[in-house]
Amino acid sequence: MSSLDPITMATQLATYDVQPFQLRYQSQSDSYQAKINALSKVESAMRAFRTAVTEMNSYGNNIIKNSATTSEDGFFTADTDGKALGGSYQIFVEQVATAHQMSTGMPADLTASTEIPTTGELKLTIGADENGNGGEEMVIDLSKVDENGDGKATIAELATTINNDSTNPGVNATLVRSNGQTHFMLSSTETGTDNAITVTATATGANANWFNNAFAEGQTSDISKPQDAVIWVGAKDTGLRLENASNTFEGVIDGVDITVSKAQAADEAPISLTIGPDSEATKEQLTKFIDAYNSLISTFDEYTKVGGGEDGTERGVLAGDATLRTIESQMSNILRSQFDGMMLTEVGLSIDKNGKLALDEDKFNEAQKTNGAALENLFNGDGNLLDSLDDMMEPYLKTGSGLLGTRKDSLQSNIDRIDDKLAQLDRKYDMSYDRYLKQFTAMNQIMTQMNQTMSMFG
Repeated sequence: MSSLDPITMATQLATYDVQPFQLRYQSQSDSYQAKINALSKVESAMRAFRTAVTEMNSYGNNIIKNSATTSEDGFFTADTDGKALGGSYQIFVEQVATAHQMSTGMPADLTASTEIPTTGELKLTIGADENGNGGEEMVIDLSKVDENGDGKATIAELATTINNDSTNPGVNATLVRSNGQTHFMLSSTETGTDNAITVTATATGANANWFNNAFAEGQTSDISKPQDAVIWVGAKDTGLRLENASNTFEGVIDGVDITVSKAQAADEAPISLTIGPDSEATKEQLTKFIDAYNSLISTFDEYTKVGGGEDGTERGVLAGDATLRTIESQMSNILRSQFDGMMLTEVGLSIDKNGKLALDEDKFNEAQKTNGAALENLFNGDGNLLDSLDDMMEPYLKTGSGLLGTRKDSLQSNIDRIDDKLAQLDRKYDMSYDRYLKQFTAMNQIMTQMNQTMSMFG
């Protein structure tokens, strides 16, 4: 009678006890993990599409692009958005806006460490009228200018105090050095006549006389006088005169911002400005949108395919998933919706039989030429196509509580529970193994004794 190997027998029988459960649990766990991975891919694809939508819906980066060209460079530039109306205009630049810059009548031996009074006030005002009334003002308490606590206040510390004051209405103080001399300069941060600087000193004590005199009327000098920008739409003196504190005239023509940089001579002719659709730039933007959407649909298709059939494709991990069907349906409905009386199909964009976007370029280009403003509003108007797509995706992608994230968390919880069950099976295996090992060890001992007894009888 041959002996048994207790370890081999215990291992086999203990494995038989738990293996069916292990295989079933592991299969379930693998299925849940595959769904988590697929949902992560879908979520990433949706985020990529949403990023593309957000970028195309941001200020200055609309889908519909127009271009502006001028007959002469160097005097002004024009920026257009999708609502710009095509046409040709004449622009004359009479004057560019400048900021107020002034210097004070400081002593010739002024340096950064020159001491100033430590009592009294220095008042700076932006936009006061000719009588010194109105405007926004800042009052510097000279007793608080000493920053390093050495008991002295310097002209350099005064400049720093002005620039860092929380009530500063738009004045920069600077020490400028030229030919061995230091000058105290004040500059308005904004251009235009409404941003002129006025300053008054009412210091007392040591150094008060020269300090007050430095800011007294007639002692300051303008390095640059404040002035508004002036342009004419049409010829100078006969066209439409426009004045602006800034060098950028926003919306002078619908959808067009004009920024002037240099004045023309009085006898020069106005400069031609031509506005028209930029088909190439629009196509580039539109292609980004189409590619991002179609890439998302391809990701959906990969994980929701039914499988089987003659091509032998495998069933997708998320085939029949209600959440993904809902997302696709919502997106498709938005793309087929009407916004302010216009639909994508009317301008050459349609959803093909595979659920992807296709473009009829000729039809789209014609729509941009004939109705660019409406086309722009279709995509970028408040609450229209891109806003609707972004709002639709928000519940699924919301950080912390998005529906896709919640789905993944639920699946992970299932995996965690299966891991607990597998850990219980490991304990069951150990118990079964110990029991079988004892049984077969005892059996093996009995068989050994029987063999020894039988051998005594030859």
